[in-house]
Amino acid sequence: MRLIKLALISFVVLFAIVYGISLMIPSQVRISRAIDIQAPADSILPRLRDLRYWEQWNGLVNNPDMSGQLYTIDSYSAEQLQVRLQAPVTDTVKTLWRQQNGKEIASGFTWHEAGGTTVVQWYFDVRLRWYPWEKFGSIIFDKQLGPPMEQSLDKLRKLLESAR
Repeated sequence: MRLIKLALISFVVLFAIVYGISLMIPSQVRISRAIDIQAPADSILPRLRDLRYWEQWNGLVNNPDMSGQLYTIDSYSAEQLQVRLQAPVTDTVKTLWRQQNGKEIASGFTWHEAGGTTVVQWYFDVRLRWYPWEKFGSIIFDKQLGPPMEQSLDKLRKLLESAR
């Protein structure tokens, strides 16, 4: 009986310590990548605002593992993922990504033009619940999303710069 009591108390104390450490991890994580494109913003915006163009450059949606892909002007859908364009803002294209499990992730593109170069930033804002395993798991989000975001932005840059 003492051994069971010790194991139970140890488990509760260990969980409390892990939970306390997880409270230091923020409840929202932003994964962001940016790229300089040698093109005016007005030539870039149609590629961002019309989701039918995403098939040409966006590696996160143009993935052979996705089945039942459908691109429209303001949405993308597959069995595993849905992306919807949100209300337009002057300097931001906002999207909402809905995963198969129902989790929604806000995303967007912002840009700033100066001297013939446009800086395009792509970000994902991931909201986390209080679960310690979800908070600790968020540490690897940057490693999971970052490389495909970089490759996609580079493909967008090459596509736009070759069209000039």
